[in-house]
Amino acid sequence: MEKKKTLAGRLSRKFTLWMLVILAGLSFVVFYYTRKTASNVYSENYYSRMLVNKEYTQRVLSDVYVAITNNIYYIEQELDNPDSHKELMKRIVKSGTRIRSCGVSFVEDYYPEKGHHFCPYAWKSPVHPDVVEAVDMGDTALDYLDAEWFRNVIEADSAYWSEPFFDGNDKKTPLTAYMVPIHNTEGRVVAVLGADVSLDWLTNKLNETDSIVGANASFASDFTEERSHSFIINHDGIFITHPDSERILKDNFFYHINNEEDDEEGLEEIIKRDDASDEEKGVRCLFDGQECYIFFTPVKYTNWTMVTVVPWQSIDTVGIFNGAMLIILLILVVILAAVVYYYLIRNEVLQLKQLAKVTDDIAKGQFYTPIPQSRHNDEIGQLCDSMENMQYRLFQYVNEKKAEETPTK
Repeated sequence: MEKKKTLAGRLSRKFTLWMLVILAGLSFVVFYYTRKTASNVYSENYYSRMLVNKEYTQRVLSDVYVAITNNIYYIEQELDNPDSHKELMKRIVKSGTRIRSCGVSFVEDYYPEKGHHFCPYAWKSPVHPDVVEAVDMGDTALDYLDAEWFRNVIEADSAYWSEPFFDGNDKKTPLTAYMVPIHNTEGRVVAVLGADVSLDWLTNKLNETDSIVGANASFASDFTEERSHSFIINHDGIFITHPDSERILKDNFFYHINNEEDDEEGLEEIIKRDDASDEEKGVRCLFDGQECYIFFTPVKYTNWTMVTVVPWQSIDTVGIFNGAMLIILLILVVILAAVVYYYLIRNEVLQLKQLAKVTDDIAKGQFYTPIPQSRHNDEIGQLCDSMENMQYRLFQYVNEKKAEETPTK
């Protein structure tokens, strides 16, 4: 026996079908914009943290600049007193939180009594960082007259940040130096004042930020076991900082990247071009064969660039997850709406079933069967009124027929 279908079920199925059709189009739009918005939010998060690190780096470099600049006057005022320079170097090292060592290198034979080379030099003790030691380096200690950094400052008569280099003592600590010219009363450059800054603090700072972002960024890292990695590179791409100390000043960032599209401008060209700015965000390319987003920003006062490499999963997976969750929510809403719609329709159709039973009773001659009254003045209410009128007419018609058939006495 064929199962009897109901009007409520048929209307509910049609309603659900149309809702699913609408949902399909709506889901595409919702998924696309939700994924894009969520990805942009997380991209901004990584980019903002990178800018915070950049500002912190620039502030440290600025502090070194101020510490050196504030002492130029005292050095130039004491040019006639070579024995005072060593104490001045110690004062600079003590006052500069990030300054590892400091020295002033004089031109050849500026103090004949001190030898061809004269360089008062102070440094923080590697064993006791609070202790500052100092010495006057002479001819046997340091030959700097032909060094490129020395000649550049003398010839250009201009201050600058040096290219990073390894500490001459331990051969492993990366340093950079801020160097300024020292002038005599005639305005001639007679010495170069240089302050060495260790870059270990910067590597540690970037590693700490990557760890925090990796822990807080999203659930994606729990599945991918990937996190962001931040570096500082020079103009040629050489790593100035890197989580792997073996790569610092030895490996090149540009060797590890590959743009996805051959016809696009390469990331190396984007970073190196003169108008590269903070607006360059989220370039998507391959890094060590893995698809990543690469954020970068130039570091003021230097020719460095701060770079953050983020695996695509850490950004896009969040957008995909949010978009999928929203679609699932929409599907659940449609299912709930269909269930509610079914029960609402079923309650309304219940009156139709009652009217159908009354109609059957009337057809069997039960003219006195009460007709249910509708609570609403709608089509069902009109049908109830029509059936009452039909019931009355049938009752009247049957009585008239009976009267005609009854013989008159």
